[in-house]
Amino acid sequence: MFDEIASLSHEPDRMFSQAAKRLAEEGRYHQLFELRLVQRRFELGISLGQDLPLDELEDSLRVRLEDAYLEACREVGQLMLEAGKIRDAWTYLRPAGDKATMRRRLECVVPTEDSADELIALALHEGIDPERGFAWLLAQRGTCNAITELEGICGSLPITDQIACATVLVRHMHDELLGNLKGHLQRLKQPPPETHSIVELLAAHPELLDEGAYHVDTSHLATSVRFARLLTEPKFLRLAIELAEYGRRLARDLQYPDHPPFEDTYPTHLLLFRATLGEEVESALEFFSEQAQSAEVELEGTGALETYLILLERTGRSGEALDEYAKLVPADCALSHHAPTLVHLAQLSNRWDRYLEICQQRNDVVGFAAGQISKNRKSP
Repeated sequence: MFDEIASLSHEPDRMFSQAAKRLAEEGRYHQLFELRLVQRRFELGISLGQDLPLDELEDSLRVRLEDAYLEACREVGQLMLEAGKIRDAWTYLRPAGDKATMRRRLECVVPTEDSADELIALALHEGIDPERGFAWLLAQRGTCNAITELEGICGSLPITDQIACATVLVRHMHDELLGNLKGHLQRLKQPPPETHSIVELLAAHPELLDEGAYHVDTSHLATSVRFARLLTEPKFLRLAIELAEYGRRLARDLQYPDHPPFEDTYPTHLLLFRATLGEEVESALEFFSEQAQSAEVELEGTGALETYLILLERTGRSGEALDEYAKLVPADCALSHHAPTLVHLAQLSNRWDRYLEICQQRNDVVGFAAGQISKNRKSP
């Protein structure tokens, strides 16, 4: 290789091209990356003997060199993917922000015992495809480990990925519970049921819960129902309702209380889930309104306030939610990212005058300025 490079020293383009080809063929990808940077520095007229920091270069040169860096990252990352070096590939594709290429590659991968940890780390912890990563985690490491992991990282995931992981968990728990119930029936010498509904199965065979029986880890059940609060898609909410219906039929000592307003875990979740589907809305709003108004935020947290505001938004009452937010949420109280913001409620309800009034009452200069801009954009 060295003689070949030397023979092309008076034809730099060919020299770099041939050297890159040989490095790629030999799988020397890290050196290929360095070669591409040297090539670009040469093309830009930057001294190869002085490794100047980027911030000491002229702006135009710095931008072009940064572009070359990202281009080299994409080239080397793609080659590493083709060579099956998925973890190393992400080292290069991550600076280029190329999650899409990695996601497509992960779609074609089947984890093995040896590769599972690496693939789960990439998909879930690196945020390349959290839904797929969490599904792999459930399959490879079991429900207990998966739930523990999800609880630890959920807050750092974008809300869309949180919802996707919650959906995977609810589907998994529903499948596991339904399978275990059918297995119990087989042990009782009962004919196999045709239904895929847990509620229908329990209605036909109440003896399945005799003597405090249960069919899944009850803490896993409660956690799955809690994560289902994130869901709004009807078909998955129906699965969550089935889990909660099973839970409320368990012996009382197996129904673990949650934080307010979900102390009565399963019945309260059923109210929320059904109202999200447009069922028993007024009863749910009345209940969660009472919980929000009586909440002691300093002692109990903001869960009751947030749940009420979320339900108002989900049921098309964004204007009312704006007023309730102003009335119930203290000005110095920060809600979680699950709760609708004041500006979001103003956008949904188009009640900008009311929003601006609230901002003035709360001495919120930033919110007021944002509201003025948003209001003017809406004006003809």
